[in-house]
Amino acid sequence: MNDLCKHIKQLILISLMLTGVFGSAQINKVYRAQSLLTEKKVEAAKLCIDSAITDAEVKKMPEAFTIRAFIYFEIYKQTDKLKLNSALRDTILNSVRISNSLNPDADYKSNNNRVLGSIAGNYYNISKILLQDSVNYETSLIAFNKFKELMSLSDPNFNVIEKDKEYYLAVGSIYSQIYNNNNKDTKANEIAKVALLKVLEIQPDDPSANMNLGLMYLNTSANMVQNMDDVVDFKELDVVIDNYIKLAKQAEQFILKVYEKNNKNPKSVEALYYVYRILSDNPKIAEFRNKCKEMNIQISDN
Repeated sequence: MNDLCKHIKQLILISLMLTGVFGSAQINKVYRAQSLLTEKKVEAAKLCIDSAITDAEVKKMPEAFTIRAFIYFEIYKQTDKLKLNSALRDTILNSVRISNSLNPDADYKSNNNRVLGSIAGNYYNISKILLQDSVNYETSLIAFNKFKELMSLSDPNFNVIEKDKEYYLAVGSIYSQIYNNNNKDTKANEIAKVALLKVLEIQPDDPSANMNLGLMYLNTSANMVQNMDDVVDFKELDVVIDNYIKLAKQAEQFILKVYEKNNKNPKSVEALYYVYRILSDNPKIAEFRNKCKEMNIQISDN
């Protein structure tokens, strides 16, 4: 960012020389604010630029708002870069928006985009922290969407599809594990399913998404089998049997995609053994029992 500040200083000097406006006290404050920023006197630079942009002529200068964005960014990165909500960030983004609306030249436009890219990166880090450390999907998603919005503005080559896949795979992995540890957590179940299905919309053969979905269906089916002793009504029992068979077949559908891509994948081999036990498919049970033995996978026949 310091290199950018030096570059902007040179651009402002050229701009002021071309327009012949060194005589304006308020416009001179724009250059003064940049000098203070270069000297790392950020608070003084902030006061200077905030005063300058009240002037009618300065309000027409895209460079003034780019400088304001840089000054506020220096303060923001020290205190607010990992905050989901930040008045400093709002000021930076508004300054960049105004600068871009005033038709800046290519250099200023490039600097504006670099500021946007930096803030986008902060939003991405926030989304990861909220997801992985706080396990707060709703607020993590807000940060992630802000990241995508700013990256799309700052970089025309930004691959939003690849980032969507990466993010939703992380969401699905975290929340499927939560659900597998506690099958009563229906919220985790729903979040994981929606996220993993988004991944499969992008890449239908993604092994992690297919495996996680398959294990969720398998664990739900297995839990229903284990709890069958609590069902005393025969009609209800028929419904339970139909449901756990249906879930096991759904699990098979996803896990087979992983197995067919790599029949040496130990997780898929073990999971399919348990799927076929639930489905009472004896030939497949024998086949995958043998595969487990060949791969030294410990299984339970209980």
